[in-house]
Amino acid sequence: MALVTAVMAMLMMLAIGAAIVVNTITETTIAANHRDAVQALYAAEAGIELAISQLRATADWSAAAGDPRGTIFVQGPLAALVQSGAVDQRLNVAASVYPDPHGDQDVLIVRSSASATGIRRSIEVTIRRAPATGGATARKIEMLSWRER
Repeated sequence: MALVTAVMAMLMMLAIGAAIVVNTITETTIAANHRDAVQALYAAEAGIELAISQLRATADWSAAAGDPRGTIFVQGPLAALVQSGAVDQRLNVAASVYPDPHGDQDVLIVRSSASATGIRRSIEVTIRRAPATGGATARKIEMLSWRER
């Protein structure tokens, strides 16, 4: 009788241990996926910022976004684009610029997508360039809308 009780107790301990191991592996996988999704979101935001910084130096936005299907402005590994070894090498970014559907020459739509380890996040922003003041070449850019796609 004592042997049966001991075996039953061992089986119960084994089942509890196996459940803890499975739970730990699942939680670790969930945490890694969440980390990768957040990194991809931030990388997509970085693609938006890189495209906007290039647009600041562009005098003619109609030439920059002449194709209604989009013009690729930024593309490649994020580490190479920002020239940093501290950025995860697995992150790839592509940002495209689209003309305003209403025809405003000072409004553009910028879409950026980033992917890492099979996870992809995309952001779309609508930006507007402020009117030129006092002969300044660089014009202020304001964000009208931001949304995750």
